[in-house]
Amino acid sequence: MSLDDNVEWQLADLVDALSAEVDRAEDTLALKSYARKVSFAIKKMALDVEVTMRRAPDGRLFFRTVDLGQTSDTLLKLDFAQVLENQLTGMRKPLDDSTSSAPVSVLPGITPEEVRALNSIAIFTVDDFTRYTQTTAMVAEVGRKTGIAETRLRNWRGMPFMTALKPARGAPGSTVVLEGGNFGLVSPEGTVVLFNGHPAKVLSWSNARVTVEAPAEALGSGLVFAILGAQPTNVLAWEGTTVDLRVEDVTPNTDGPVADEPLRLEAALVNLGSAATQPFTVQWFLDDAPLAKLPHGPLQPGQRSTESGTQQELLLKPGTHTLRFLADANEELPGVDRAMLSFTRKVEVRAPQSLAMGDFRKLELLDPVRAGPVDGSSVLGLVFRGLGRRGPKGDVVPDLAVGWTAPMPVERGGVMLYSVTVTLRPEARFHDGSPVTAEDVRFSLQRMQQPGSPWSTRALHIREMSVSGSQVTLLLDAPDALAPLLPAGIVPRLAYEPDPDGFGKRPVGSGPFQVASFAPTQLELRAFRGYFRGAPRLDRLSVVVIPDLDRLGERVEQQELQMAVMPYDDAWFERLRDLGEWNLVRAATSTEGLLHVQVTRLLERNPAEPDVNAGAHLWYLKP
Repeated sequence: MSLDDNVEWQLADLVDALSAEVDRAEDTLALKSYARKVSFAIKKMALDVEVTMRRAPDGRLFFRTVDLGQTSDTLLKLDFAQVLENQLTGMRKPLDDSTSSAPVSVLPGITPEEVRALNSIAIFTVDDFTRYTQTTAMVAEVGRKTGIAETRLRNWRGMPFMTALKPARGAPGSTVVLEGGNFGLVSPEGTVVLFNGHPAKVLSWSNARVTVEAPAEALGSGLVFAILGAQPTNVLAWEGTTVDLRVEDVTPNTDGPVADEPLRLEAALVNLGSAATQPFTVQWFLDDAPLAKLPHGPLQPGQRSTESGTQQELLLKPGTHTLRFLADANEELPGVDRAMLSFTRKVEVRAPQSLAMGDFRKLELLDPVRAGPVDGSSVLGLVFRGLGRRGPKGDVVPDLAVGWTAPMPVERGGVMLYSVTVTLRPEARFHDGSPVTAEDVRFSLQRMQQPGSPWSTRALHIREMSVSGSQVTLLLDAPDALAPLLPAGIVPRLAYEPDPDGFGKRPVGSGPFQVASFAPTQLELRAFRGYFRGAPRLDRLSVVVIPDLDRLGERVEQQELQMAVMPYDDAWFERLRDLGEWNLVRAATSTEGLLHVQVTRLLERNPAEPDVNAGAHLWYLKP
């Protein structure tokens, strides 16, 4: 054989030639088997051929056997083996099979680009296309290699296919439409539509559209496909949305709730699912007794509730109480885990520690701006605090203020002034929860400067005031002019300015106790838990105003009061001292002598301090 005879060939040419040789060999073996009465057959044949390979522009592959004396890195290995008859079932074409040698360009709606893509993997005719797409896996493989959508391949092949799920995500039980083609006019026997492996209920059927109900188990991300008889469709992505509503906690606003004090509770309610909830109801239970049901709006995926229904304010008696919050009280939300919709918390409510005290000094207004300078034991010091307070050495130490700068001389228009900057504590709060600001300080000092104010002679030493952040800068006409103003109680501008005359009846201060009720003869105070020095140990203070000395002394003597501030009187001092049940401290103010009377069980109150009320948050009664 000359080199000119070694021409290119295709694999089909080689298989045809080998088949012809095998046929002749089997004929020969059949004659020998008959003559010798022994069965001869070809069981297996293997062929290794070194070749060179070339791919034509139309995608076809051509081979050429290497010439003698040459080698190639490409080795074509062919194995032929006998197969059983039953293994041929489904592979042989029936004699009446109407295959088509027409080019793939006759497929309906096919584009030139798609023709070239099929040719690139040796699919040239409709018959080639049919043979290459006999199973679902083969269709998917052709689609992967050519980039042609599997739905188009299925449509050409006459296989059922889906193009879209509408919607592609939804809750269990929702209606879903499967759009596509070749479903048939009626549902074939044994048809099943699977969502994440779970069968769906078929609601309606047509050749191009199937409507189903998403199964309750189809949660999360997964796939949807149908099996029509023995023919599966392609798969589409599906997301089964869920409402995952949970009550994670019930939190009280304090660790030590006190009887008959407002206890605020908040339930942590969140939707951790992938779908929004519908409106629902919530309900609180106190000691297993249901409270009123409350409406709640929709919660979006990942959203935490901030609605008022998740909050509750209660007045409780001493003892152990069981508090429970329930979401979806009317069971309106389908598919939720009801075990996660409730949270129960037990709270121990203690009896309040109260102190009854008497005072002979009249209380007409609880307004530090109008009251003027007061003694350190005045009830005003329990409700209001100033920038500074009187220290044990007679000096002024910081209170609402962190501190202040030393006076710095500043010349203005030929006049020597002194600049002092006061910095406030960031944690200081008024009883309404608002922060004590530099603007509140400026407002309070400006009110004190007004004509008729008992502070005016002191406050008029302030020539200018400016505010910056948490600081107030004052220009004074004397270096020590600020010291007498530092103990003056600071008032909140937003609460004071709208009604200056009424503020003293409904005061808002920053001291350790806040006003619960006020009358000229009776003042009820409640602990302010947000006090910047710490929550008071006493829960309540009841102040009785008794101007008459003997009546006040008798109330003390009969132990109706645990503490009293009386005008000093030798007779009453000796009378109470002889009882041996009281601590008696004589104190002097700039205008009068005072007698502090308190039971021995009252600790941490030191009447000898210039500002007796500075440590009021530490007072407590020993059991």
